[in-house]
Amino acid sequence: MVICIIYYIMSDTVVSPEDARRFRSVMGHFPTGVCVVTAVDADGTPVGMAVGSFTSVSLDPPLVAFLPDRSSTTFPRIREAASFCVNVLSADQEPVCRTFASRGADKFATVGWRPAPSGAPILDGVVAWIDCRPDTLHEAGDHFICVGRVTDLAVENPTLPLLFFQGGYGAFSLGSLVIGARPGLTEHIVRADRARDEMESLAARTGVEVLALAPADDAFVLVASASPDGTPSPHRIGVSMPMAPPAGRVFVAWAGRERIEQWYQRSHEPLTAEERRALDEELDAVREHGWTPAFSSERMDDLWHTIGRIGEVGQTPSLVRHVAEVISHLERHSTPADVTEDTAGSVQAVMAPVFGPNGDVVLKLSLTGIPAGATLERIHNLRDELLAACARVTTALGGQRPPVASRMN
Repeated sequence: MVICIIYYIMSDTVVSPEDARRFRSVMGHFPTGVCVVTAVDADGTPVGMAVGSFTSVSLDPPLVAFLPDRSSTTFPRIREAASFCVNVLSADQEPVCRTFASRGADKFATVGWRPAPSGAPILDGVVAWIDCRPDTLHEAGDHFICVGRVTDLAVENPTLPLLFFQGGYGAFSLGSLVIGARPGLTEHIVRADRARDEMESLAARTGVEVLALAPADDAFVLVASASPDGTPSPHRIGVSMPMAPPAGRVFVAWAGRERIEQWYQRSHEPLTAEERRALDEELDAVREHGWTPAFSSERMDDLWHTIGRIGEVGQTPSLVRHVAEVISHLERHSTPADVTEDTAGSVQAVMAPVFGPNGDVVLKLSLTGIPAGATLERIHNLRDELLAACARVTTALGGQRPPVASRMN
């Protein structure tokens, strides 16, 4: 739509260099994805060009389009090919983009590839590829609109895509999940930094990774980690998880009845009266014992696998949505009383609160990734180490634990 309107207004005028610069500057405020369109020419040689104007056109039939410059020396070779493949570049493939945006040289000399079903090159490491056969070609000022009919496509590497914005390259970031975008998180990060020595010491003593998570409105966010051997954590700092039952019990247990009811309202599905009673009992147990376990399960394993995947490729919207979906269906009824000789070996994590000066929970420390098969004595030792560390951090922050109450009014 933007292209059509601008073309109509400017078609009968001579565009001055100043107008062209202004046009480019204004349009540069709209971010575009970056792709490399590849093909095999009539001589059997792979060819490719970088494009910043690629879009889906139609679902039925499946059509896509890209807009090559009429002055391109590569597009005529792609135009004559029997097929072409659109390669969606990942955020770390800026060098690949610059290679295919340059003129001359062998662009495939330093880039690995394999043939798509049509034979057109699929570049190594791309986010996705769309294999096409040429459909129609339209003239549009100093560009062509090349429409292709999709014959095959796939997600290759579900990571963040490369974007072009205001003359530079960057990566996509989902604003609501950016750690710096959440009000009050700077204070939580400062607290986590003050807890770092305790976290590192706890990880070294127990041989288990320690995570620090902070509340952020209707979510909680990973703000720090410490591993036993000092290696980087597989869990990405800044990962956000929804504060919805059954996740977040440690944060809401001392928060008061109104906050607990708000937590219940965020449940993926409406809670029954029986489910509310069960969760009330779990919150009572958290307040009474000061900690809570998490047991290994298929869903819990899926959750940590997905969070680890976010650590590898970033917070893509699909992965974040999957985290929310898994959390909403986590098994409930996990209390200290559920940790017995028979179940200790399946405890995956133990979690406890750090309190602020007003008695509110400002951090949750978690011993995460406990090896399967732990004895009850081992779990109790981990619990005691965690509670002692949380108490010391609470004191260091000038915090205080509220009095224990059997049920929050």
